[in-house]
Amino acid sequence: MDPSGISTIAEILTATGPYGLVALLAWAFWRVNEKKDRQLRALYDQVVALSEAQTAAITKVEAALVALKEAIADLRRG
Repeated sequence: MDPSGISTIAEILTATGPYGLVALLAWAFWRVNEKKDRQLRALYDQVVALSEAQTAAITKVEAALVALKEAIADLRRG
């Protein structure tokens, strides 16, 4: 940040007093939370994609096991 920006912020904080500082801290807190929310949404989307892939794989394994069970039953019957 350039020095003139810092001096402008200092002037604003001097003019607004403690309320300006509270507003500045609230804004900074909001920005940090906004970034975390974006990261959490991206992580959630990845978890959903992985869950869908896992469900599809489990379904295929279950179908294969059922087919194997039926094939073994057919072999036993003769």
